[in-house]
Amino acid sequence: MKTTTRKRTPRLSPRRFVTTLGDLVSAAYDAADGFGEKRVERAKLILTRSPLARAMSPHVRFV
Repeated sequence: MKTTTRKRTPRLSPRRFVTTLGDLVSAAYDAADGFGEKRVERAKLILTRSPLARAMSPHVRFV
């Protein structure tokens, strides 16, 4: 009896996530609480000091 083996496709690492800068800014603004200038400042903190921002920082590439 012949046993067939499947070839595993190599996992792409790291996975690429493609978006526009405008989408990132818009998402941060939507996620921020508050109104007016406070909301803008909180969105800025999300984009610059969050764990996501620290993880993305070396991988962000503008094209």
